[in-house]
Amino acid sequence: MKLFFIVENDQPHAAGGGFYSLFKFAEFLARRGHSIFIYGVHDMHWVKPGSNLKLLFRPKLPRRSGLLTKLDRRLSKFCEGWILAPALRKFRPDWILGVLTHSAIKAEGLGRRYQIPVANFIYECPPWMEEVWGVETFKRGYDSFTRQLWDKTRSAYLGSKVLFPNSALSREYNASWLEGKAVAEPIYPGVDPDQMPYLVDQVTETLPLNPNRKHILCVGRLVESKNVHHLISAFKKLHVEAELHLCGTGSEMQALKDQSAQLPFIHFHGFVSDALLWSLYRQCDLVAYPTGFEGFGMPPMQALYFGKPCLASDLAVFRSIYGDMLEYFPLGNVDALAQSIDRLLSDPDYCRRRGEAGRLYVLENFTWAIAAERIEHNLMKVNP
Repeated sequence: MKLFFIVENDQPHAAGGGFYSLFKFAEFLARRGHSIFIYGVHDMHWVKPGSNLKLLFRPKLPRRSGLLTKLDRRLSKFCEGWILAPALRKFRPDWILGVLTHSAIKAEGLGRRYQIPVANFIYECPPWMEEVWGVETFKRGYDSFTRQLWDKTRSAYLGSKVLFPNSALSREYNASWLEGKAVAEPIYPGVDPDQMPYLVDQVTETLPLNPNRKHILCVGRLVESKNVHHLISAFKKLHVEAELHLCGTGSEMQALKDQSAQLPFIHFHGFVSDALLWSLYRQCDLVAYPTGFEGFGMPPMQALYFGKPCLASDLAVFRSIYGDMLEYFPLGNVDALAQSIDRLLSDPDYCRRRGEAGRLYVLENFTWAIAAERIEHNLMKVNP
């Protein structure tokens, strides 16, 4: 098959999010012999071009202000006509694949225009977010632009031939939101042992860490819903001597730096390469993930792959995916978070056992190769 991926995300994201997944799905579908084209906006060097995999990134403006955001949206629209559409016509794909909001809308619109079937990868949706966040919090963030964006997204989903959720809960909520439209079985993101060195002698890039302290890693966007401010507050309460490593960036970065200004053992790494990220997973003692909402949650999966215990908010989506493979604390409870970190870092034997069990669980259930095979099966079943 010839598959054309559109990954038009607003901002660059760390190697732990849903946009990263699209690049890896594409890479492993190319390995299965399919001809793949990715049209994206942020080149994070997540995949390399090859004989079966072509990459094209549009020009972009940094969305550091309202004006720049507006100009970049106009640039995106311009590139859709002058770069994206010509590339699509030249490639002549069997399927167009998008993701979430902006990319899904573009994919469905182009599919309709050129009579090409569309498959979209779907994550959260408004009813799910409202239930988790509560009506008041949800309404505060659901302004006119956001409402219009989700209305367009819903229309794009309804016009798509295949919808791939990333969890059972995502499937359930989206099917209800779309009033019974068929939603496929979940396509889970994964790991690749060949690209994620587990043994010391396989490491190609590393960041030396203080051997006299325990190390906590948190990976993801620095935005309010990820609750990194709770993790910093919990860090102040720890009795164990530790360092906290934060990988990612976002709108809350400066506020979080201000919150931790007097804490020399909190490190903001920003965006890091895959190689450095895997090294940090390997070297850390514990991965903490205090997020308030997820459609899947890749950092826990990555932590378990590297044999590390993961302490996460007690969310239904995590229970449905990881079961008792994770350590849980009550969402938003800073004291419980601090106590759990102290307990885990004080019991290395327990952490080792939990990490070993978690690694086996991930290798059996979550790999990019498994995901690519399932995507292929679903697309060929609809349009062989």
